[in-house]
Amino acid sequence: MQRFFDITDLIGFAKANGAVSGIQRVQIRVLRHLAAQANPDDVLCLHARGRFSRLRACRARDVFADESYDAAELLAKLGVESPDAAFTSREFRDHLDRYPRGSVRRAATKATLAALAHLAPDVARARMGLPPRPRARPATVPRVATRPVGRLRPDDHLVLVGASWNVPEIEAFARRHGRRGGRVTQVVYDLIPYRHPEYFVDKVARKFTEFLERSTGFVSQYVCISAATARDMRAFLAERGSGASVAAWPLAHEFEGYPRNDRTAVPTDPELVGRTERPFVLCVGTIEIRKNGMALLRAWQRLLGELGDATPLLVFAGKYGWKIDAFREILEADEALRRHVVLFPRPTDADLASLYERCLFTAYPSFVEGWGLPVGEAAWFGKYSVVSSSSSLPEVCGDLVDYFDPQDFDGLVQAVRRAVTDPAYRRLKEDALRTAELRSWRDVATQFGDLLAKKTGLSSGRRGW
Repeated sequence: MQRFFDITDLIGFAKANGAVSGIQRVQIRVLRHLAAQANPDDVLCLHARGRFSRLRACRARDVFADESYDAAELLAKLGVESPDAAFTSREFRDHLDRYPRGSVRRAATKATLAALAHLAPDVARARMGLPPRPRARPATVPRVATRPVGRLRPDDHLVLVGASWNVPEIEAFARRHGRRGGRVTQVVYDLIPYRHPEYFVDKVARKFTEFLERSTGFVSQYVCISAATARDMRAFLAERGSGASVAAWPLAHEFEGYPRNDRTAVPTDPELVGRTERPFVLCVGTIEIRKNGMALLRAWQRLLGELGDATPLLVFAGKYGWKIDAFREILEADEALRRHVVLFPRPTDADLASLYERCLFTAYPSFVEGWGLPVGEAAWFGKYSVVSSSSSLPEVCGDLVDYFDPQDFDGLVQAVRRAVTDPAYRRLKEDALRTAELRSWRDVATQFGDLLAKKTGLSSGRRGW
């Protein structure tokens, strides 16, 4: 039996973003450890290269051998992008985003830059406001061996470990495999677009819900990243009379690449340390309505009225996401608040590690989550958090951190105020965090492998790469 893990959405995310977000981080960490624990020919990555192209597969160990992650290197290894190209997909997309979608100017700029990329790469970069390419080009990243995949054997296992609901080619492939009696596992990060569509644009909530409905026709096992998500999934399946199995699979606390309680991280952003010289509180994650960052801004307005200049900075590490007009408006309208809020939209792992290490504590006021990676990551660095009590979040660190109801604004302010003004209490909580038993990504990958092996007739034969 071979296991094929779909990474199509990870490739798409790498093309648009330099750093990783939560779902992508899980895929990278778990696949790296799974590949290291198994025969390299048995753990494979599958990806769709386009609507009219055949799917391709490669060995996971060839792609995820390194502890660190580099989006450009991933794309080069898979032959999706050339390291010698005039610009990356992300640079191209960022430049085009200056123009309205569907506009003539956007289309003309796209065509012009695409032509210049082949004829005059340095001119193209200059037009985009990018620095010239270095004369001494870095060594080319070796491409990994891939092969086309038309269909899987009946005993092969297809694992949809990412946002496969957004990739029609992968869904169609999974459906065909399931109809032939093959096993299909879907990792479920949350059911939030289905249960709380108000936090998303209509198109996203609709597409997710429609996929979830269709998945019951070909998915044989759902692996959920928390007990809360597993409960939601079981309720969804029960309403539809599905007999698919559901398992809870808690994620790691480990911030891979940095030892427990580390204090040595060097950020890649040269401005990061200078902008956070004053004491600060950290909030990690996409800035979107569901994450409830607006409540933190309001809490800081109140703290500024009470503590004045003794109020620490509030640092958001994450890009803008859904429905954040109110967040932006309150920042633009309050000059005093702006002086106490710092935004880092695309932090690297080194940037995040440095922020975790140097913050006073972290705050996570989300209305609903599938897990809550930043809460565990802060614990990995021995940092205390004040956390929303909703959904899965109490599963991450239990009584090691303190909670508040995200609907109770006064409760949030009280929790933050105590953490800001009582350093002895923070130290007490940090002492417990530094010695607590926390999960590594290796632990998580091992459990995932065990879950995938359950109720499968493991083949004794092997098929070479």
